[in-house]
Amino acid sequence: METQHGGGKADAYEARAQAATDPSEVREVYDEWAPTYDDDLAGPAGDDYPLPGIVADVVARLDEPETDVLDAACGTGLVGAALTRHGFTSVDGLDISPRMIAHARVRRVYHDLGPADLTQRLPGAPDKFGVVTCVNALRPGHLTPSALVEFARVVHRGGHIVLTVGTDGWPEVEQHLRRLSTRRIARVVESDEHPLHLSTGARHVVAVLEVVAASAPTTGPGW
Repeated sequence: METQHGGGKADAYEARAQAATDPSEVREVYDEWAPTYDDDLAGPAGDDYPLPGIVADVVARLDEPETDVLDAACGTGLVGAALTRHGFTSVDGLDISPRMIAHARVRRVYHDLGPADLTQRLPGAPDKFGVVTCVNALRPGHLTPSALVEFARVVHRGGHIVLTVGTDGWPEVEQHLRRLSTRRIARVVESDEHPLHLSTGARHVVAVLEVVAASAPTTGPGW
């Protein structure tokens, strides 16, 4: 569930997802949206959603293609496909929507795919991955920024979390990132703005976190 393309049907789906009051409602929205999701994001020319490629470029600059990657909120697999073009061969994907996952599976770019409520504890062992990617799932109706500490739990020390968030939501996420740094769980090593959709002028912050703790805690005050 990466993001929406401006206008029409996509905006309607996005409004429903952001108004959802529980994960089952979010799942229903994305299951319904899955068949047209890619076209709605990319626009008529197929080039209006550059974020998956931008995130894959960042991951490729930071890590080797042999790195184990978790694509959190993988949607239909746009990030996984972009990572494959860089030679990554060990990419797992998780998403709340089974129909989104079905579309991602058709791409044949993931090592493993599965449904998961990412507001809960992530499946899998601590310190398993070298990278977690999360494209625009940190927003209303989806994930709260506190999910970042769970992402850190499944990344080994020295690994990375590469996330995107809308510029309007960045201040709230940045507060949580400062707390991660204070707790010596993860620190921001870079952040920059990039286009969300070329046609609308909307922009996202793409941030890179380095995990500095092994087996980061997932409980405690403030989490």
